[in-house]
Amino acid sequence: MTASSEVLRRVHATAAQQDWVVTIPQLKSAGADRNTVRRMLRSGQWVPLARGSYWVVRDDRGPSLRTRVRGALLACGPQVVAAGPTAARLLGIQGLPKDDGTLHLAAPPGHEIRSRPGIRVHRTTISPTTRMTLRGIPLTTPVRTCADLLLHLPRMEAVSVLDSALHQGLLTDLDLLAIPPLLSGRPGAPRARTWLPLANAQAESPLETRVRLICLDGGLPPPVLQWRILDPIQGCSYRIDLAWPTHLVGIEADGKAPHSTPRALYQDRSRQNRLSTLLPALTLLRFTWPDTYHPPSILIPLRQALRLP
Repeated sequence: MTASSEVLRRVHATAAQQDWVVTIPQLKSAGADRNTVRRMLRSGQWVPLARGSYWVVRDDRGPSLRTRVRGALLACGPQVVAAGPTAARLLGIQGLPKDDGTLHLAAPPGHEIRSRPGIRVHRTTISPTTRMTLRGIPLTTPVRTCADLLLHLPRMEAVSVLDSALHQGLLTDLDLLAIPPLLSGRPGAPRARTWLPLANAQAESPLETRVRLICLDGGLPPPVLQWRILDPIQGCSYRIDLAWPTHLVGIEADGKAPHSTPRALYQDRSRQNRLSTLLPALTLLRFTWPDTYHPPSILIPLRQALRLP
């Protein structure tokens, strides 16, 4: 094995433990000199991430979110953590606005790191009880992450985030009680507190949350989420996303990804036909994302189905 290949082996051994990212000090420790670094960058085999860190495994899809966050945090030091939308995405929380590629980091007051293109630094104190480590990456806990997001997101997205975190078990109802103290004294806190009672763990998608809020804002009775209808002949049951069982009215929130394949369309038709057999008087309405941007397209047919003025 040549000296160069031995250096690369040591670099990869280090990178394999941290999402294939290495820092300049780690490269030096592995024996990689400036010429080696320049050669690997020119060939495209290594890619610079944050200042002082490199991605050392080539992939046409580009670096993942975890890789980018790891690169930023390795260059910042142990006091800095992923926060806000970045922490939420790492945790798998849904309902956020479209990702613009910016990494959100939290650093204590006085830390030398500054915001720059692609990285936004939030100056705040992160106590030991509001930080955690997820597969080696330090970030804010789900409770702290949701509290921070409530202060910056619009109502629809804020409640969607809470619903998603609750549904996935990242938050509990008890955790919701821990959010108001984290909001205290911060801009937007009074508004954010009013959104907490709207959270519901039974909402299975941000689209369901948006439709539910539109119904509530439209003055309709609160719907039952995940209404279960038993099929004794088939020995199974069906769930309807939102429903008013006493009126035999239900809503299916059809997200594009889960319902757009030919197999999904066939299953949806078969399921609806079976529901019509089980409950002939059932009115089942279907709404998609575009409908949530024009609430009357949801409220008008729903009021008619519920026989409301």
